[in-house]
Amino acid sequence: MKKNIIITGATDGIGLAAAKVIASKNYQIGLVGRNPEKGKKAIETIQSSTGNENLDFFQCDLSSVKNIKKLSDEIKNKYSKIDVLLNNAGGANKTKVITSEGLEKTFATNQMNYYVLSTELLNIISESNDGRIVNVASNAHIGAEIDYENINAEKSFSAWTSYCVSKLMNIMMTYKMAAMQDKVSVNVLHPGFVDTNIAGNEGNLIKYIVKFGAKLFARSVENGADSSIYLSTSDDVKGVSGKYFFKCREIQSSKASYVKEDWDKVWSLCQKFKEDIL
Repeated sequence: MKKNIIITGATDGIGLAAAKVIASKNYQIGLVGRNPEKGKKAIETIQSSTGNENLDFFQCDLSSVKNIKKLSDEIKNKYSKIDVLLNNAGGANKTKVITSEGLEKTFATNQMNYYVLSTELLNIISESNDGRIVNVASNAHIGAEIDYENINAEKSFSAWTSYCVSKLMNIMMTYKMAAMQDKVSVNVLHPGFVDTNIAGNEGNLIKYIVKFGAKLFARSVENGADSSIYLSTSDDVKGVSGKYFFKCREIQSSKASYVKEDWDKVWSLCQKFKEDIL
């Protein structure tokens, strides 16, 4: 039976590179992106390179909790089961931006996005006999510490700190979700420093740092997608859960990421924001 996968941020960069390879493995793919034109172009690109026409596009602004809830309802209406959710979409803002829902935008896009979509789709992913959630994080989390009084930049804002903290939260959320249930495997990965459009049009700082890293460590977008593809599709990791990967191998995340009290705090604060907004 054909497997279904949802890939966020699938219209360019690592998401598109992963989608192409996964489409060649004959998966039914739901691509999630903000821009319908880019979505159409991505589907055409994937179809022409793989011949796979089992592709759907879902438009969503992933910085909005309400929009993500609507997206999850659309996905559940479209598919009777989901085998894999690949949380890949992310971003960084040069300046402090508070969304209409009251969240700092990097936190909203990078962490609340993963949390809301994963929790909303967990039941339908549980219907698969090999359900998987794969979260794209980053080694940028190393050295980050969470200030629970500054989640939405109430006290101060740093573009780089906000990004790094969101990636630490991705990892903690992964470990918590893996520990709290055993029907769906939940893993997280570092793609390497890849020259992607992570900062979008948000200016120079994050773009400079990421591009500097990309040049320094020289990973192509295709190579950056390796662990995303591996964790989403390989039988080697069937049943493996709560692990952090780079280049298709398990590695250790930061010491701070293994503090279980912080797993609980991150989970609780995300759940509270979700409930308050919805």
